[in-house]
Amino acid sequence: MRENHEPRHRRGPLLLIPSLLLGLLLSGCSAIERHHEALLVLGDLAAGEGPSRLKERTPAPEREPLAYVVEERRYVADLYHPPDARRGTLILVHGLTEAGRHDPRLMDLARTLARAGFTVLVPELDGLRDFSVGTRDAQGIADAIRHANAALPVTEEGPALAAISFATGPALLAAMQPDTAHRVRFVVAVGAYYDLTDMLRFATTGEDRGGAGLRAPPPHRDARWAILRSQLHHLEDADDRERLDAIARRHLAGEEASDPEVVDLRPAGRALYELVTNRDPARVTPLLEALPASLLEPFNAMDLSARDLDALEARLVLVHGPGDRVIPISHSRRLRDALPSGQARLFEAGGLGHVEVSSNWRDAWTLWRAIHRVLRLGEIDAAPR
Repeated sequence: MRENHEPRHRRGPLLLIPSLLLGLLLSGCSAIERHHEALLVLGDLAAGEGPSRLKERTPAPEREPLAYVVEERRYVADLYHPPDARRGTLILVHGLTEAGRHDPRLMDLARTLARAGFTVLVPELDGLRDFSVGTRDAQGIADAIRHANAALPVTEEGPALAAISFATGPALLAAMQPDTAHRVRFVVAVGAYYDLTDMLRFATTGEDRGGAGLRAPPPHRDARWAILRSQLHHLEDADDRERLDAIARRHLAGEEASDPEVVDLRPAGRALYELVTNRDPARVTPLLEALPASLLEPFNAMDLSARDLDALEARLVLVHGPGDRVIPISHSRRLRDALPSGQARLFEAGGLGHVEVSSNWRDAWTLWRAIHRVLRLGEIDAAPR
């Protein structure tokens, strides 16, 4: 399953619904410009690479490929220069996509943010690109924070972070390191996870433990196979990695067939296969515990529910769709509640699926409020709130 950041094409312009217009009129003259800008950004997200009012009003940002080194670790990235740098630097972290920083939807999103005044840094993260997300991605994001603070235009509080779906864990871990915690201004997380065991249970069995239980919307059919691919690099046996990758790719391609490779799997590979194909909620924990340490330890390292989140100093903006079929909204609610009151704000946006914006804009008001919050926090002279 490849994550979609934003659909590339939309039908027709965004309608100015009455509640948005009323909000503009009641907000006061000093805030009308930012409110209107949030509406333009919303329309540009809806348009993808198509025409929009924001594109008509704002020149296209310049994209600069760059390379940087942090403590002998080498990275490549794209830097989007805004036409008007009135906001600080934002590090945009892509989700699970083989295209990495060149995923067309991600590039559309980066251009939109740059048109809104952010200097946008999009680092290439190998783990997220090859579906092997883990602590090395947290290291890469932390190094992007260090590079931004040393070489890019940032406020005194440092750059902001924006993470998509499974990238939330590495992004928050990066923002909690001792030398970066006080240098991240805020974090935006779209479709975030919190408890990896509960996320796995939902993806494989449909039970949203800690949320709606079995009344949750049915999980996306591809989620279990994306999880399988994300764990393969921890398997020690190369033949098992190849067999399970073939199984995952076949199912992700929509081929409903038997998995003949299973008979040749060794114990570790078979344990992983049984975990991701299990459909009994009660078996998830024992199947997890049956995994070899080479699989279980990296899995636990990325579990935010097992982490002490007190080290997170940045404000957190959570945006989640109530009908998310990949990661239930209960995860963002629990993540918000795990932090001190007021540090995290959750926008429950019916206009979102998982991380893709819905074309019918059922909840444009909430999406608009979320965008307005991000624009406000990004302003160079914005006081902490």
